[in-house]
Amino acid sequence: MSVLPVSLAYSLVESTSTLLDPVFGGAATGAAIVLATALVRLLLVPLTFRQIAVERRRARLAPRVSTLRATHRHDPVRAASEVAALYRTEGVGALPTLLPLVVQAPFFLTLYSLFSTSTVDGTPNALLGRELGGVPLGDHWHDGALLGVHGLVFVVVLGLFVLTAIVAARRLRRLGQPTWLALTPYVAVVFAVTVPLAAALYLLTSTVWTTLENAVLRDRLVSPPT
Repeated sequence: MSVLPVSLAYSLVESTSTLLDPVFGGAATGAAIVLATALVRLLLVPLTFRQIAVERRRARLAPRVSTLRATHRHDPVRAASEVAALYRTEGVGALPTLLPLVVQAPFFLTLYSLFSTSTVDGTPNALLGRELGGVPLGDHWHDGALLGVHGLVFVVVLGLFVLTAIVAARRLRRLGQPTWLALTPYVAVVFAVTVPLAAALYLLTSTVWTTLENAVLRDRLVSPPT
């Protein structure tokens, strides 16, 4: 169930597709989804900077967190409670870190609903027939022949997901993150297999944006804590 009106999303995607049609032709709707995703992520950049600031403050608290955990090493529940209290006092709780993801959720759910329903306001959903490389944007990977154009399009999209996940996982390992955390980028690949092609395009664009954001903002422009 979507949070934003599907009819509004339909009008926006349809209008944007019309504008992009002279440049992208039959792929205009797919291009409209990519453009809309990029605009959403651009609007979230201020939240990303706030997220980075919280992460830096958490890093500065690491010695105090280690002390608390050592002090209460025989009482994990007390240790977790003390650490959570410290984070609350310093204003570095989980919400600022998760906020960009939470804000994105309504857009993704609306797009998923848009390409999963056959009618919009009682009329046939024409967007389901729009294609990318000859594959309807409302299709899942198992809706067509895997040995052909249909399979090729999904292989390319999912292949880009895998490449992006590899880059993200290598970054996490380089930063010394635990193995289990370095595997989390591959969750998006698994999830992308279950959604329509249009939703997969949204996820892919957002994932690529996050990868570039990490490389430019987190790893280069933002100074590490001193």
